[in-house]
Amino acid sequence: MNKNLIQARTLKGFRDFLADELNMRRKIFGIFEDIFEKYGYEPLETSNLEYYDILTGKYGEEEKLIYNFTDFGGRRVGMRYDLTVPTARVYAQYKDKLPLPWKRYAIQKVWRADNTQKGRYREFYQMDADSIGVASMISDTEFIDMGIEIIQQLGFQDFEVQINNRKILNAVAKYAGREDKFEDIVYAVDKWEKRPEKETREDLLNRGLRAKEVDKIFECIELEVDGNYEQLDNLQEKFFNIPEGLEGIKELKEIFNLLQQKDFLKYKPTISRGLVYYTGPVWEWVILEGGVGSIGGCGRYDKLIGSMLGEDIPATGGSFGVERIIEVMKDRNMLLKEDKKEDLLVTIFNEEYIQKSYGIATEIRRQGLTVILYPDIKPLKKQLEFADKKSIDWVVIIGEEEEKENVVTVRNMKSGEQRKVKVGQVKDLVQN
Repeated sequence: MNKNLIQARTLKGFRDFLADELNMRRKIFGIFEDIFEKYGYEPLETSNLEYYDILTGKYGEEEKLIYNFTDFGGRRVGMRYDLTVPTARVYAQYKDKLPLPWKRYAIQKVWRADNTQKGRYREFYQMDADSIGVASMISDTEFIDMGIEIIQQLGFQDFEVQINNRKILNAVAKYAGREDKFEDIVYAVDKWEKRPEKETREDLLNRGLRAKEVDKIFECIELEVDGNYEQLDNLQEKFFNIPEGLEGIKELKEIFNLLQQKDFLKYKPTISRGLVYYTGPVWEWVILEGGVGSIGGCGRYDKLIGSMLGEDIPATGGSFGVERIIEVMKDRNMLLKEDKKEDLLVTIFNEEYIQKSYGIATEIRRQGLTVILYPDIKPLKKQLEFADKKSIDWVVIIGEEEEKENVVTVRNMKSGEQRKVKVGQVKDLVQN
């Protein structure tokens, strides 16, 4: 083996996408784009790199996962960790060009120096939409309805939108008498479903809370009632003297009243969304069938833009995890079928027919069909074998006989039948 040969390989947590995978991804992206735009969201694309200070202080304990370095100009920069913070930066930077309310969506890559596992990578796409400039719960409710429509169109039926409110979690911390430990409480609650109750209790104790304080937190989380309104009413009694908690409950009730597809929405006191910038309702899209879990997270962040602009601007929105969605769809054979155009291969009979075949391929493309011109001089049998391997349905052949008759031979690769037609008739033949 040549010792100087460089081994072809990819970095851990990074991937290449070949045509089949990429086409399937584009189909899924298209569903999100179409529905985002139907709800009035416009596209946005932000840079891959941000100044590091733009990104810091926004992600809590997860901040250590930001890829960052000093560039050749001595600037500290970070690779985009999510799509929400860059959107806040864009509004703060271009607010004079962006009349409120401003609704935008983005489908771009983000990077996290995370541990890799199935469905979790270091470079991956997020599909994200945000509404900026609306303080009412109308924007949050509309986003939830929009997400329900997207998930149904992808083919999922058994799912929930599990919702909570950071104001309620603030009230839980106050109810326990440990407002100073709010972030610790959020991180512990965020892992509630992933570990036994004993571990969560020990975690809170290790974070400096006393046993009686932990009991009060559990009392708010483990509500022994059924139904969304009953749980919220139960909390309302506990928070009678905590205005922030009452406000959070009121906001959730507004969303429950407005939402069109109410059966999918469930109050879940353990939903916390660990990111620091959330200020109001927070929710996750959870696939119930097969115990898949969360495929997206969203929430209101009314203070984030203010950290860059100097004045608070209300905002809400969130992201769907495309990698998680695709892995689940693959496992369940739910992959979306591509609406395949009728592909054709135009063959080259010999060197004398290169120009003729090239012109015919161009003319058929102008008819709106997808055409591959075989780019080499090889026996017709080899060209037909290539078409078969590529699953191309139709092959156009032009030789001496066809040239004399001013026609082409169109061969159906599935049936083996072939017909001579004028070039202008090729589209009608392959589409009928």
